[in-house]
Amino acid sequence: MPETPADLLSEVLGSMHLAGTVLFRAEFREPWAITTPEAGQLARLLPLRTDRIIPFHIIASGSCWMELDGHASVQLREGDVVVLPYGDSHRLRGREPIVPMQVGGLLPRPPWTDIVVLEHGGAGPCTRIICGFLQCDELLFHPVLHHLPRWLQVSPEGPADEWLASTIRHTAGEASTRRPGSRSQLHRLTELMFVEILRKHMQGLPANEIGWFAAINDQVAGAGLRHLHAMPFHDWTVENLARRIGVSRTVLAERFKHFLDQPPMQYLVHWRLRLAAHALTSGTTPIKSIACQTGYESEAAFSRAFKRHFGLPPGVWRRRTPSVVAADRPRFSPRAMPPATPTPST
Repeated sequence: MPETPADLLSEVLGSMHLAGTVLFRAEFREPWAITTPEAGQLARLLPLRTDRIIPFHIIASGSCWMELDGHASVQLREGDVVVLPYGDSHRLRGREPIVPMQVGGLLPRPPWTDIVVLEHGGAGPCTRIICGFLQCDELLFHPVLHHLPRWLQVSPEGPADEWLASTIRHTAGEASTRRPGSRSQLHRLTELMFVEILRKHMQGLPANEIGWFAAINDQVAGAGLRHLHAMPFHDWTVENLARRIGVSRTVLAERFKHFLDQPPMQYLVHWRLRLAAHALTSGTTPIKSIACQTGYESEAAFSRAFKRHFGLPPGVWRRRTPSVVAADRPRFSPRAMPPATPTPST
């Protein structure tokens, strides 16, 4: 049965259990400067259920500078969004470089019943910033994130960016006005904004770029990824995948190596394990059945592979903290595990 084209970005984001939220908005008056710690440390200061977070800032009004160690300062203007995929420690400041305040010193103790308003600085012009986070299960497994830059800055301009600009305005407006239903709106708006930012990043990649997004744009590697994601439990080999695409196995292997630094079948094994991890945390299917469905001949072989990849055995993984996405708010669901028929191990 021929496969349907895979929406690769939705597939991968779905396996991350992505959930967006806005926790506070800042009103900083000149002169001002704050330091935000790396994501794991920051998450411990926040009322979140995971330490796997991707911070983002929306400049609602005014302007500021962002600084990361080892990089030149970046100016952020009204309407800009900056996303930090790896959750790096960073500084935000006004026009004058001054000694920064640790953001933890401005935050009230949880629980928070509403979006917190942070006020800091002097008596000069005000910059208003919406501060939010994307929570996800597994941050750095995903090939999407391995080759992203340290930050993604978006400055919507022109008709092509009107949808993104409108989403940014709506997000800032909902975070500032707090109308009925705002919390639900903000969850969805922040996730949609993130997807659109990733799309924009993908479309703007230079021809010599490598990584998962660049692979999607490649005629050979992109076709290979679409086939693997469309039928992840098919009995794939390098030979039949290359035949399906219409290239030699050598060309196929070279394109995967160039963009993803791994052979096609290794990528497939990793993706199957990711789907198995999703099945472990989103249902009650026995581990033995998941092992069979994922293509392993025994539960023991599956457990060894799973632990090598994720650092935990499947049973421990299942018992750990539940998905960051509430059960009644599904997001970008990846393809379901097949019902029963085992496939040969890759």
